[in-house]
Amino acid sequence: MVGSLVLNRFLIERRIGSGGFGTVYEAWDGRLERPVAVKAIEQRGEAGRRVLREAQAAARLNHPGIVTLYEMGEEDGNALLVTELVEGSTLARLSNAGELSDREIGEIGADLCEALDHAHSRGVVHRDIKPQNVQVVEDSEPRAKLMDFGVAHLSDAAALTAAGDVVGTLAYMSPEQAEGRQAGPEADVYSLALTLYECWSGENPHRRATPAATARAIGGRTRPLRRLRPDLPRDLADAVDACLSPRPNHRLSLEELGTAIEDSLDQLSDHLPGVHGHGVVTRVGALAAAVAVGGFLALHGAALP
Repeated sequence: MVGSLVLNRFLIERRIGSGGFGTVYEAWDGRLERPVAVKAIEQRGEAGRRVLREAQAAARLNHPGIVTLYEMGEEDGNALLVTELVEGSTLARLSNAGELSDREIGEIGADLCEALDHAHSRGVVHRDIKPQNVQVVEDSEPRAKLMDFGVAHLSDAAALTAAGDVVGTLAYMSPEQAEGRQAGPEADVYSLALTLYECWSGENPHRRATPAATARAIGGRTRPLRRLRPDLPRDLADAVDACLSPRPNHRLSLEELGTAIEDSLDQLSDHLPGVHGHGVVTRVGALAAAVAVGGFLALHGAALP
């Protein structure tokens, strides 16, 4: 596909990456003279439903913290989604490499609260919040951009998943998603809080050696964040813990979580892990302890299917 012109407008320049549902390319928009990303997805089975769902969701959204959809088309049996090209790295890569300070994680969390609040106000629930679906951009405001609405739920659209279907990424899934129940905005709050919990502590309390063991851990007792990171502001850690309640109606709202994060930013360290500060020692210690105790926690961000 590299070197071809698609939709009579976009010149495919290089392959960026691929996954279970398609391949993403960098392309050049000859009409508006700008770089774009083109996602090519075979239109069959769940993949076809997924691309429709992503396009429908993205078409409702207009927020700087959400990757913008420019165009959708079909060519040679593939559905093509043309989006803004976001330069940067995923939150998963940066967090696993220890390249984010506590304060930067907080700033990214606040950005994601705003982006998700916009999506929810438009009737869109993402349902797959995880570090791999967050792109972090240097020298940008906001720094974080939310990607991949391929399993999103549209509140006023015909259901694209049947009752009892489990959608999302297991290690970041809310209890209601894991049980195949309806996932509302509270599910995104849970997954976002779990993402931040993992970034700050180095531990995902769900992840186990096998998908079955991970599924059993979802909704179980989670160690309070301050037990792993006693140096974090109490109000911030308590807010994250509250959002991890197995009961959706006991979780904080995005506005409440965002406020707790923003109110704590000045108290968060701007040092990188392993470089300076008491919080760094605790965070690295938590990682080492997780490896020593369990041996089954995947600490490298690879999502279980």
